[in-house]
Amino acid sequence: MEMTPPPRDPGLQPERTLLAWRRTALGLLVNGILLLASGHGTSDVRLGLGIVVMVLALACWAAVSAVYRRSVNHSALGSERVLRLAAGLVLTVGLFDLYAVVTR
Repeated sequence: MEMTPPPRDPGLQPERTLLAWRRTALGLLVNGILLLASGHGTSDVRLGLGIVVMVLALACWAAVSAVYRRSVNHSALGSERVLRLAAGLVLTVGLFDLYAVVTR
């Protein structure tokens, strides 16, 4: 007689993960705004980086939110490809911020 395991109950884990990614995206958006503010009138590079960082932050927010909405019963926070893309966006923004700090 073999016992089958009970069905997996994800609880609130997917929602907590979504909220963590949204906080990350919000932090990235603030970084973009700070880059814009620091580059005002002095450097076109900082203005450009600020805009790029803001666009990447909004893309991260949208991608993770879309994956969460598409997941069936929110049992998992979806596509590994999209989550890797979001993580790559975070890394890219970090590199842009590092450049801005070093060239200040």
